[in-house]
Amino acid sequence: MTTRREGVCTLLQDIGLPAVRVKTVSAEVIEFNELFSSLVRPVAPMAYPAWFVKGVLPFVTAADRTSWAAAFDNQTSVQIHVAFKTVDGRALNYEMRSFSPAGPKKPDQSILCVFIPFTTPVFERICDTHLSEGRELERCRIRNELHHGISQRLLGAAFGCKALAAKVAILSEGLGKDASDLAELVNEAVIELQSLVHSDQNQS
Repeated sequence: MTTRREGVCTLLQDIGLPAVRVKTVSAEVIEFNELFSSLVRPVAPMAYPAWFVKGVLPFVTAADRTSWAAAFDNQTSVQIHVAFKTVDGRALNYEMRSFSPAGPKKPDQSILCVFIPFTTPVFERICDTHLSEGRELERCRIRNELHHGISQRLLGAAFGCKALAAKVAILSEGLGKDASDLAELVNEAVIELQSLVHSDQNQS
């Protein structure tokens, strides 16, 4: 299998997010980054165009799959939960956000799907320590890691995407719009993460 890395998927690879672009109607994969290919980890040999249909949709709940199908048919944005499985059976929870370029819809238009992890290995390690020790000090450390670490890195990625959007738009208006949408997507993730941190502080 040959890995293709081009356009916005390459940008997403550089900031640590799995991404894939699929055809409308068939949902065949036409572009992806290495993070997506390693996340899907096809058990049985299959050509990469089938990775989304066979490697993503089976890990979506029936309700979310209905939401995805409606958004896919109408070429609109959607956010759904995808629970991938590792080889040893552990769950890898992601939020999949998909969107298509703005403007008139075209028959050959594609949809970009970005996968944002609910947790990171560092966050999981800190949570495990907190649960075992049960100390408020550990809760503070978790909040600080989220607020000053992950949140700040995501914010930096958002600024980087915005700057790249202006440069990419000169070469391709569609890719520039995708990069701009990505900046907004990462900004939303930062806001949600900060709300989670503040909510935990209020409950303490």
